[in-house]
Amino acid sequence: MSATRPVRLLALAAALVTPAVFAAGKPDADNGKTIFAAKCGICHAVNNDPGGPVAGPNMVGVIGRKAGTQKDFAMYTPALKDYGVKWNPKTLNDFLVSPLTKVPGTTMPMMLPDDQERADVIAYLGTLK
Repeated sequence: MSATRPVRLLALAAALVTPAVFAAGKPDADNGKTIFAAKCGICHAVNNDPGGPVAGPNMVGVIGRKAGTQKDFAMYTPALKDYGVKWNPKTLNDFLVSPLTKVPGTTMPMMLPDDQERADVIAYLGTLK
């Protein structure tokens, strides 16, 4: 066995297990903002101003927050409250592919199956502090 074969096998294995959020092209937060406005903004607010969408929790500070814990949002399902993850790029990526499949019992119907769109939206969410 040549010395390069194990390195090649390791590189192949790493490529196969890399989450889609990292496999997509370079995330574009500006494009993510546009996608979010078109697909997510009807339910989710992205600022701390009073009013705005109320069907989903506010996305300000979502990265780093435990799922189902945004204060002042009372409409979480038991399934999402019990999900138990802290939102980060990987957990958001896993969830946004198909929320109803990932967390049966959640009421979030919107999927982002496209790897690049999902990476862009997650990059945008990372700007909301």
